[in-house]
Amino acid sequence: MPERSPRVAGVRFRNAGKIFYFHAAGLRLEPGEYVVVETVRGPEVARVVIAPDQVVVDELPRDELKPILRLATEADLRRADELHRRAQELLPEARRLGEETGFPARIDAASFTLDGKRLTFSFTSEERLDYREFARRAAQQFHVKIEMHQMGARDRARLAGGYGICGRELCCASWLETFPSISIRMAKEQELPLNPQKISGLCGRLLCCLSYEEEGYREMRKSLPKIGQRCSTPTGEGKVVALNILKRQVTLLVDGQRIEVGDRDLGTVVRWDPSSKSAAPPPSIAREEAIALGLIEPDAADLGEELPGDGLEPGYEPGPGRGRLPGGGPRRIVPARPPKPESPPQQPRPERQPAAPEAGGARRRGRGGTGAEARPPGAAARPEPQPPAPPAGRVFRRSGAPQQPPAQGESGPPSSAPEGQPGAARRRRRRGRGGGGQPGPAAE
Repeated sequence: MPERSPRVAGVRFRNAGKIFYFHAAGLRLEPGEYVVVETVRGPEVARVVIAPDQVVVDELPRDELKPILRLATEADLRRADELHRRAQELLPEARRLGEETGFPARIDAASFTLDGKRLTFSFTSEERLDYREFARRAAQQFHVKIEMHQMGARDRARLAGGYGICGRELCCASWLETFPSISIRMAKEQELPLNPQKISGLCGRLLCCLSYEEEGYREMRKSLPKIGQRCSTPTGEGKVVALNILKRQVTLLVDGQRIEVGDRDLGTVVRWDPSSKSAAPPPSIAREEAIALGLIEPDAADLGEELPGDGLEPGYEPGPGRGRLPGGGPRRIVPARPPKPESPPQQPRPERQPAAPEAGGARRRGRGGTGAEARPPGAAARPEPQPPAPPAGRVFRRSGAPQQPPAQGESGPPSSAPEGQPGAARRRRRRGRGGGGQPGPAAE
């Protein structure tokens, strides 16, 4: 049993702060009581969190402990509250003074000692800063002794307080005494998304709660295979592609199929070599034993039967694997494909000769053209498409736009109808009635 010391008590100066030990000086103290203690800065009010009979000697520092002066009275508590309000009122003036003196850091908090002779300013900075000019000007303005206290981002979040993403008060502001060492490896081992917004706290640093379950995840990983490790199963050798540590579930890739194996089959049905990731897995249980234990269901090959023509067992319905291990159902027999015959070499196609240009321009039908296209010598003539036969009787076509009549003294163009053709004279008379207009459409 560890030795206990009845003469030492543990106190805190603020909520969730560090525990400091003081000599009890023969006082009977209980947790929750307020006392006045002597510190290096001066007298301050603290709250007892560990009674003198609960302190373990191994936790005590080796240097000499300072005594507890007395129990805090009502006057001490009222004076502490008044000094706290006064320090909060001085904060805006101290910040303006910092801007005037070129002090780069922001002053976050201020506190007086119980005697009011020392004022402590707390500022946040990751680097060492020169605050001598600011301290000199502040001592002249506030007429007290100035002390500067540098904090980090986590200490500032503890001082400000707030609520985390879990909806509860920040651990550092409620109960966490010291800040643990956090690394990104903890988030990777717990398979958390590596998104800075999800794994960072209000202080901008990694969440302190990442260290709470680190040891548990580390112990559970020892009894599971690693990602990429080879494992043996009754249906064949597989490779680990995913892990669910909390469910103790392993996802294997066996013959191109993903198989999810539960906790009850790990180590007995699914086996691996824990000493090496790349070593060959130990032999699995025989397929007959796996069938007898109900791990997988037998197929036609196990029963010695011939498969029907379609290559599947009678009554087989496609779906997930049958049995405790997926993929243990009937297997389809796919016959090997015959080799493709070699195709004969292809003959080069003869090049087409360009067509000779047609004499007299483009071919025009019905206007003296021959209707034959220029073809290379030796090529067969293509049959010309015949126009549809005109209906019985006479058909007249009207022109699209009216034509301007020719000037006086000019005769119209000769008729396209030859002399002596029936109806030619009649058409000439009709053109003469129109005042020498354009010739009418010829009858087809």
